Amino acid sequence: MTEDKKEFDQNKYIAEWKKQNMLRVSAAYKKDFVIEFREACEKLGLKQSDVFRDAMTAIIEKAKEQ
Repeated sequence: MTEDKKEFDQNKYIAEWKKQNMLRVSAAYKKDFVIEFREACEKLGLKQSDVFRDAMTAIIEKAKEQ
């Protein structure tokens, strides 16, 4: 390979894409509450991220109605 051509770095590309297109949402709750939530998600076969996304989508739609 010549110096003019650089090898494609997929990890770098993904990291840059995430930096430009994604945001992180975080919150802190009491330990017992979080453990109970995790266990409830597991029992129901749900991913925590899906529960958060569904709740956020519901709030967005509710706000659009006003």
